[in-house]
Amino acid sequence: MPRTDQHLRKAQHDEEFVASLGVDPGRFTDWAVTGLFYSAVHYIEAYFARGNRHSGDHRARDSEIWRDGQLKRLYEPYNELKNHSITARYLVRTPTAQDLADSRQSLRAIKTEILKLV
Repeated sequence: MPRTDQHLRKAQHDEEFVASLGVDPGRFTDWAVTGLFYSAVHYIEAYFARGNRHSGDHRARDSEIWRDGQLKRLYEPYNELKNHSITARYLVRTPTAQDLADSRQSLRAIKTEILKLV
């Protein structure tokens, strides 16, 4: 399983991908929110990896975030990111500029807290 540092590098890689899109409202926002969500996944997994824990899937990760006393406060921003990503990928709805801004804010909150913990 990946180590903490590997997850952190992957999270940063996903953030760089989003930045490379040069996203403007209405263009590639679906990929942007998806990239931001997967960056959050890797920040969360970096936290889990330091305790040799790993999530097998999204449902398991959701439960672990909710049950972990240090992560519980990240449940809402994580779910917001996940929901924007699901909407873009499966419901074929292009995220708005506000959705993208909210997703960036959610990722910032997750990243800030995780970097304090790892």
